[in-house]
Amino acid sequence: MAASSSSTAACRILIAVVLIVATLFSYGEAKYVCMGPCDNFYPDCSSWCRNVALYGKGGNCLNWTPSSPSVCCCRT
Repeated sequence: MAASSSSTAACRILIAVVLIVATLFSYGEAKYVCMGPCDNFYPDCSSWCRNVALYGKGGNCLNWTPSSPSVCCCRT
């Protein structure tokens, strides 16, 4: 009887750990919505994303290729 209840408890703990890890990995992925050249956003890209576009995580100026201009991308 004791072995059965301990294996059930271990199984429940394992399931809880798997769910927590899966949740954390899904939040770690950054997704962006790009708005346009960084020069167009005042005072800066991150503030514009937070205050005007209402993306709470802000934004970054990203260069997708070395020859392209920076693009303001808000984090979703």
